[in-house]
Amino acid sequence: MLRRTMLALALAMLAGSTARAETYGDKIKEVDAEKNTITFPVDGKDRVFTVDPMVEVKSQRRAGKRLAVTPVKDGLKGVKAGNEVTVTTEKKDGKEVVTKIVILVPEKK
Repeated sequence: MLRRTMLALALAMLAGSTARAETYGDKIKEVDAEKNTITFPVDGKDRVFTVDPMVEVKSQRRAGKRLAVTPVKDGLKGVKAGNEVTVTTEKKDGKEVVTKIVILVPEKK
């Protein structure tokens, strides 16, 4: 009985923490590395998001049948307007903050 209660409590906590994360995908309109902000369209409207100073920035490209994911050394400075990205945000202090950016590198033809 105690095990079931503890398991239910752990699952409830896990579900609550993952419910705060959102993922968006589109082309970046603007990057301001000085102010730690990025702008991209969400539901047809441009939104400005604050970027966490410890943001995880990676690039993803096809390597044959696999995907190769590599860290971007310059962090937010490595993200440019026009890049196709997937962005993960989390609620922090009531604001939606970008915690992860994955740049989608197109396949070479």
